[in-house]
Amino acid sequence: MKPHTPRKVALIANCLLNQNAKVCEGARYPGVVSPVVEALRNRGYQLLQLPCPELSFAGVRRWWAVYEQYDTPAYRTHCRRLAQAIAPLIEGHLRQGDEVILIGLDGSPSSGVRFTSSKPDWGGRPNRPEDDWEIVPRRGVWIEELEAELARRGLPPVPATGWALDMGRFDEAGSRRDLEQFLDDREGAARPRGDDSGPP
Repeated sequence: MKPHTPRKVALIANCLLNQNAKVCEGARYPGVVSPVVEALRNRGYQLLQLPCPELSFAGVRRWWAVYEQYDTPAYRTHCRRLAQAIAPLIEGHLRQGDEVILIGLDGSPSSGVRFTSSKPDWGGRPNRPEDDWEIVPRRGVWIEELEAELARRGLPPVPATGWALDMGRFDEAGSRRDLEQFLDDREGAARPRGDDSGPP
């Protein structure tokens, strides 16, 4: 049996590879978010698309929402079941020594990594004014449940960042810089000490 060659695997928030999964009027790209795909492909990552818990829970005609509206026992149970379904695949990659990272969707109530959307008093008819929500530094509900399931399996935290698509005022250039910095830092951390073969 040939020894396993470690691979680079990126767990990707569903809507970064399928903008049709976004809430109505939330898509900003035709299909995939190409800057994310290009940055990962250029660095040799295999892409593993995560499920979209909002789409499978509330469907394509769902309203926009914030963290507090999804922070319910029923939705957390739904996310936990999805996490239990996908965790064995992630565990397999980690236990055989693959490099695994997570790219979420910052500002999302579900898939946020560095930031999520918050408005504790939201409810009822969705007639909010533009940018009425707040952005707070915390994980989204889905990412919380996914990371909790991986921790229950005794797995180390997966390095993660987010593409800031749901931050209210989207800055693609800034998001690209953040993602490339995250990926470059990962490559630097993975390079053996004394290996100066990379670019100066």
